[in-house]
Amino acid sequence: MKAITAWLTSSQEFFQHLGWMGVLAYALVMAIAGLFSSPLSPFAVTAGMFFGFGRGFIAVQLGTMLSSAVNFLVSRYVARGFVQRRLSAFPKFQAIDAAVGREGWKIVALIRFIPMPFGLANYAFGLTAVQFWPYVFATAFPIIIGNCFFVWVGVTTQAGIAATTGAGHHRHPMEWVMMGLAGAATLVAMVFVTRVAKKAVAQRDQSLVAE
Repeated sequence: MKAITAWLTSSQEFFQHLGWMGVLAYALVMAIAGLFSSPLSPFAVTAGMFFGFGRGFIAVQLGTMLSSAVNFLVSRYVARGFVQRRLSAFPKFQAIDAAVGREGWKIVALIRFIPMPFGLANYAFGLTAVQFWPYVFATAFPIIIGNCFFVWVGVTTQAGIAATTGAGHHRHPMEWVMMGLAGAATLVAMVFVTRVAKKAVAQRDQSLVAE
């Protein structure tokens, strides 16, 4: 545990020392991790710990957007055959192809609200008929809620550690209340939007089958 804490501390100092370049460097690290379909939520939480909410959110939003764009382009222009073979075993992604073929970027936006492997979904979208820029914009806005939530988790975790160890300032109880309410509201929004998106995607799938 001490080794992990020491590594996190040294990493935080490294990125913070770089200023805004550290934010960009962190986003690049996320994009590289996304190439290997690594889960990006731990990176989002860590960004909140490293940078605070404002810069943390910018780092995560840039990182997830860069990851989605790179994976999409790799799938479409560099390794299309390889990606097709890998995704052929996943019926869900085959259904995505049919849905996007009919509805385009709307399906991309809806699916962004549904929990599924982010990296694999980006590769799958590269095989569909959706164009690059509509895909980018359909990705950018839906992921904001989730990114805010994970960064908030990192910020509150860092604040809790600082309060426990005596580092930093002691927060007023109302600060914790407001942070908790903000996190709860974001979580409720995520759950609600996810349910709506799942229902919408299911209805569109049923209409495709009926035709």
